[in-house]
Amino acid sequence: MLLNIINVHDCGRLINPALAEAQVHGGMSMGIGYGLSEQLLFDEKTGRPLNNNLLDYKLSTFMDHPHLEAEFVENYEPTSVYGTKALGEPPVCSVAPAIRNAILQATGVAVNELPLNPHNLFRRFREEGLV
Repeated sequence: MLLNIINVHDCGRLINPALAEAQVHGGMSMGIGYGLSEQLLFDEKTGRPLNNNLLDYKLSTFMDHPHLEAEFVENYEPTSVYGTKALGEPPVCSVAPAIRNAILQATGVAVNELPLNPHNLFRRFREEGLV
């Protein structure tokens, strides 16, 4: 269970703090889904997707999210018109590896397959003799 995620983001020049925080929260939300639940499944024989609708494809919801916190470091970017840097997708990149590393620190088991859902965790824990 995730309790807290803090994302410190180099945003270049911060123009609109509220919008920047919302962008980073959105990126963290995407990272939570990617890291914990989202997985497109395919039929091995036909290659057709098995969960290609919102009923079967498990997106994370607000109920799956811990407290999200965004902090910013301003390093002016001279190649940008206003000195800004990207805010939407970069915050996605750190979430799944951070969750994976938290599991490693807590259990000593390296899980190198996403999503880090109960099925994949149980299989890896069983392989390592924890279950």
